[in-house]
Amino acid sequence: MISVGITGQAGFVGTHLFAALGNHPDKFNRIPFEDGFFNDDEDLRHFVKRCDVVVHLAAMMRSPIESMVYETNMRLVNQIIDACNKENVSPAIMFASSIQEDNGSEYGRCKQEGRTLLMKWAEEHRTGFGGMIFPNIFGPLARPNSHSFIATFCYRLTHGEEPKVLVDNVVSLKFIDSLISELIPMLEDVCVNKCILNVFFNADYQLKVTEVLSILKRFKKTNIDGDKMVGLNSQVEVDLFKTFTSYKDYK
Repeated sequence: MISVGITGQAGFVGTHLFAALGNHPDKFNRIPFEDGFFNDDEDLRHFVKRCDVVVHLAAMMRSPIESMVYETNMRLVNQIIDACNKENVSPAIMFASSIQEDNGSEYGRCKQEGRTLLMKWAEEHRTGFGGMIFPNIFGPLARPNSHSFIATFCYRLTHGEEPKVLVDNVVSLKFIDSLISELIPMLEDVCVNKCILNVFFNADYQLKVTEVLSILKRFKKTNIDGDKMVGLNSQVEVDLFKTFTSYKDYK
């Protein structure tokens, strides 16, 4: 039995991972996490003490003050390290990073430095580490105007608004179910075998932003009042449809 704690449990990836682990009660014991633990040293120390592996997903993605993104995310990394050191525990660590590591942004810089810092700590404490470099992730429960342009498009189309394409790039996309199915075996490997891994999660799809919007607009036209998968021609359309319909009742 592996005791797993997920910082950012209430977020997009955290919610899906927490639910997926719950499907295997014979293998995983889920240690509940609340965002407020980062505001209370005792709560955070008690949390890490109970974990065989900490999956660190909690992060600030953007802020009007760009330096705040870097400062906040590095603080969270250091808080986890400090909590483990104070409790004299060495859980395996999984750290969510991004393909934005090298784009020169404050977010990318803190992701790269945070991954390096946690990996060094794991090596020094002879425990496992998994650096997870994610492409653009989409799926149900992603927060509009934050996690994914697809979430923003879906929300606007289902709430009487018109999405806008600012830059029509080709984007690397990965569906959340696909991500979770690859993440869990990695988690087990890192925790059980105490190995050090840095894994680039391959994208499921490569699509232009306008291609995605065209598919979603077709869904709005033909399926907005129903949940049936009508006229879906590929797996990417199936995954986009699951995502699109999840926003009809999004508040």
